[in-house]
Amino acid sequence: MKKKILQTPNISKIPIKPIGLVWHHSAGSFNGSVAWCMDKVSKVSYHGMVDLDGSYTQLALDHHRVWANGISSFKGLKDCNGFMLSISVSGDTNKRDLTKKEIESMALITIEKMKKHNFKLDMVTTHREISPGRKNDISEKAEQEIRTRIKQLLANGI
Repeated sequence: MKKKILQTPNISKIPIKPIGLVWHHSAGSFNGSVAWCMDKVSKVSYHGMVDLDGSYTQLALDHHRVWANGISSFKGLKDCNGFMLSISVSGDTNKRDLTKKEIESMALITIEKMKKHNFKLDMVTTHREISPGRKNDISEKAEQEIRTRIKQLLANGI
């Protein structure tokens, strides 16, 4: 997987210790979304974004608190920006299907983060689930495709 490293200015000074991961879609194009995350005026960021070809652009280090989730809660904990990683694909997954390369990349990145930070798949969620009624990303179909691929990879010893 091709990887590019940038550093968004849209992070908080207080570091986090990740205990899980949130999947997002940006609604916009990949290049436009990366540019928006790199603009301090936007006050938005993810830890990284996956492009249609599966390439990954890291926007913040894992210990950086990014501004991706807004008002949110997961498993009784509020403010998911304070303890969750955030990875996004571009576009609107309710209007388009993920490419096979996006699914593969999202699965591999998720597994890498699970192993690095010692959490299981039950600590991986979506923006839709942590902000019900406020956000709709990623789609249920996209979520299921990535989860299925993660389970396949883990069953094969990845």
